[in-house]
Amino acid sequence: MGDATTPPPESIDSEKEILPQNIKPIHYDLRFEPHLEEATEYDGSAVIDLEVLEDTSSITLNALYLNVITLEVVDKNGVRIATSPVQFDTAKQRMIIELGETVKAGSKLYVKTVFKGSMLHQARGFHRAPIQGPNGKTTWMGATHMEPVDARKTFPCFDEPALKATFTVTIVADKHMTCLGNMDVASEVEVLSNGKAKKAVTFNKTPPMSTYIVAFAVGDLQMIETDNFHVPVRVYAASDKNIQHGKYALDIASRALSAFEKIFDIEFPLPKMDLIAVPGGQGAMENWGLITFGESLLLVDEKETSAEAYRRAGSVIVHELAHQWFGNIVTMDFWEGLWLNESFADWAELYAWETLEPSWQMWQDYAISGLQAGLALDSNKASHPIEVPVSKASAINQIFDDISYNKGCAVIRMIASYLGTEKFIKGVRAYLKKHAYGNTKTIDLWDALSHASGEDVGSLMETWTKFIGYPFVKVTEDEDKITVTQHRFLQDGSCSPEDDKTLYPLSLKLRSKGGIDDGLSLYERTRTIDISPDFIKLNANHTGFFRVCYTPERLEILGKNVKEGLLSADDRIGLLSDALAMASSGYSKTSTLLNFLKIFDEEENYFVWKQALKTLDAIQEAWRFEEKSVSEGLKSFKRDLIRKCAKSNGWDFKKGDDIVETMLKATMFAQSGSELEVQKVAKSMFDAFLAGDDEAININIRAAVFAIALGHGGVAEYDAILEALKSSSSVFKRDTCIKALGASEDPALIQRTLNLSLSDEMIAHNDTRNIIRSLTKHKPGIEALWAWMKGDYGKIEKGLGHGLGTFARLVQIVTASLATREQYEDVKGFFEDKNTESYDKYLAQCLNGILAKATWVERDGEDMKGWLKKNNYA
Repeated sequence: MGDATTPPPESIDSEKEILPQNIKPIHYDLRFEPHLEEATEYDGSAVIDLEVLEDTSSITLNALYLNVITLEVVDKNGVRIATSPVQFDTAKQRMIIELGETVKAGSKLYVKTVFKGSMLHQARGFHRAPIQGPNGKTTWMGATHMEPVDARKTFPCFDEPALKATFTVTIVADKHMTCLGNMDVASEVEVLSNGKAKKAVTFNKTPPMSTYIVAFAVGDLQMIETDNFHVPVRVYAASDKNIQHGKYALDIASRALSAFEKIFDIEFPLPKMDLIAVPGGQGAMENWGLITFGESLLLVDEKETSAEAYRRAGSVIVHELAHQWFGNIVTMDFWEGLWLNESFADWAELYAWETLEPSWQMWQDYAISGLQAGLALDSNKASHPIEVPVSKASAINQIFDDISYNKGCAVIRMIASYLGTEKFIKGVRAYLKKHAYGNTKTIDLWDALSHASGEDVGSLMETWTKFIGYPFVKVTEDEDKITVTQHRFLQDGSCSPEDDKTLYPLSLKLRSKGGIDDGLSLYERTRTIDISPDFIKLNANHTGFFRVCYTPERLEILGKNVKEGLLSADDRIGLLSDALAMASSGYSKTSTLLNFLKIFDEEENYFVWKQALKTLDAIQEAWRFEEKSVSEGLKSFKRDLIRKCAKSNGWDFKKGDDIVETMLKATMFAQSGSELEVQKVAKSMFDAFLAGDDEAININIRAAVFAIALGHGGVAEYDAILEALKSSSSVFKRDTCIKALGASEDPALIQRTLNLSLSDEMIAHNDTRNIIRSLTKHKPGIEALWAWMKGDYGKIEKGLGHGLGTFARLVQIVTASLATREQYEDVKGFFEDKNTESYDKYLAQCLNGILAKATWVERDGEDMKGWLKKNNYA
């Protein structure tokens, strides 16, 4: 590590749209009465205590989609100084209150509002979620999701992370309903509302916190609880679910909370920790004291949940609990610091797993998933720095991506490795304690780590957080030395001198016969290292955020080193991913990559196989729209490559199999769907399942069996899966059915899937993206998807709406699957006259990705055909 020679860019854009700094919120007193069954709205009121920081004649705060019925502003003596009406700036999502007089700095004001809000924001703000009654009737619960800027859709507020305040929330609801908030219950009283006896549940006042983690929920809920932590830990779910499926979450949550208290040396500060499964929820949200989850992530039926889904659920739960410290106790100052929340939650989660469940090998899982996703996105010209300038609310949603999460996590891992874990943790503890209940910028973290380690961490790391991109290191060899040279890596290989000005501080971590040299670094453009190149591998264990380009001859030698067992699983993962990157960008030939892939036919490590299969998938995706002989040749190569491992593992799942071994068996079965023997087995299992034997298919391969059966079947199989979807009470089985529906390449069945994706049920359960993603696995599905988006654009946009994870993500899924130059021009032309403000970054990234794939095929088309012919796959 070391200083970069290029000065950092300008600091974060001062033109970002933030509220005036003349007013500071101190406390909110909020009251909500949802009308879950008889209407789609709620009644609300808010009293906001304000401190005037500068002389002012107006108050500006955030509000969007709210019907403000009455408003008044009073001073500390109760004297009214402003009333309705107010001005609304919809473009900036603001409400402006003119006071009619100048109020002096130091004054106290109270803004009192009565308002109505919609509950139809599709898992945003305060929204409805469906519960299926025993008679088939749908009832509703209410829940919140405020991140990043949806609190303003729920109540008038100062909706910025730095404007922390305390909150007292009251929920008015039917007496039989459960009401939850960030805090425990302070009081519950009977009230009369529109002639009906109800209850008003008031929660205790929160610590100072940002608006985006305010949370509450109300509905017909069940609960289970554990006392294995020093405050109650509970899991809640809708009444139509089996609450006992929350036991896994209870166990892992209580253990994770204890682990994080020890890691951070700060006691969990709230009186309880609730986790709630929200129907139709996607992912999870780290609200302080009340974390919301999609049902499949929290309700884990061990009989119905695959090993991979089981581990995924645990990962998300631990990640969200890490946020209770990183994000909730200490919060980024503004959204350009999102990485301080998300990257650290990623890193802390992975670090915690070392003690929670070391056999799960979560760092290797990150090596094939998060790390690769970060490297892939940051090689796109439309990527962004970790500390990304954001000015408008519409831009914030698009930075919840693989840079803010995964590149950031890689950078944290690099600095932790460089400083040593003990010093790093010491600095993190100091950072959290110094800034508890406050807000920070990246420099605050660097200062804490510098003080703990004695290193100038800011100068070491700001290149990684303030600059876009990363380098690849080209290795050339001589008899007794190697020369390493760094250049910026771009996915299409089009790095111009203008793009290549930044020099990245690199810890080379050179593996040789003598072990790993941690002291070697590259701060400059090029460096010569005296070493015999008989056995060398840079970026040992693949911990650095950079790629390595070897000569074809060296890559062949490294292949032999793999066979000889000289390289760790992480090294093998890194070599595969780097070889793919070098071939797809034009720094090496695709034939070199394919030759390297061949040596993995005897691989036994699950994570290495996942990377090998992802590498093959990337090649197939780029050549998907080329002549059939090439795509069929690649399928044949894949069959040959995995056959030995697939046969040795089989599909006989034993009780003693560990979770990683189980995932390897499931992966090999799923990837062998073109083998006749596997097709016959899958059909037999599927037929038995249809005949009523729910245990005919091992849960770990149910998704694969469904997909294989439908992919080689027709209407009968489709209808059977659809019926299983409608009748299932299992969250995981329902998800499996949804994700299998796109396996058919039949045009009529593809159209049925597209029609289903926009049905009221799928939208209400937030399942549209999962159905659509299932169609991106084959050429007919992708072509149909793109035609559907062009033909029904307005309907799709209206049906899904804008916000985090809605229409914008769908545009990303559909366009990212395309690969030809003609498709590039088609996408570019189609969106030219559209308002792309909510997904312009995604669109630019996808366009660059399509063009990179097209360029790869154009450049190496003949090389590919030659290799397939030479290896008898033509």
